[in-house]
Amino acid sequence: MVTGRKPYTPDSLAERWRVSAETVRQLCRRGVLAHFRVGRMYRIPADAVDEYEARKV
Repeated sequence: MVTGRKPYTPDSLAERWRVSAETVRQLCRRGVLAHFRVGRMYRIPADAVDEYEARKV
C-alpha cells in the first residue's frame, strides 16, 4: 500500500479515465470501486484506483 497520496474526486478520476464523473459515481454506488464519503462528496483512495485498474488489465 502506497501512503501519502491524495484521494481522487469523481471529476479528477473521470478525467484520468476519460469517462464522465457520473460513471465514476455509479461505480462507487454499485460497490465496484472502493470509496469513502466526506459529507455528500465521494472520495476514491489512490490505492483503490490502482486495484481497479489492475483488475481491468
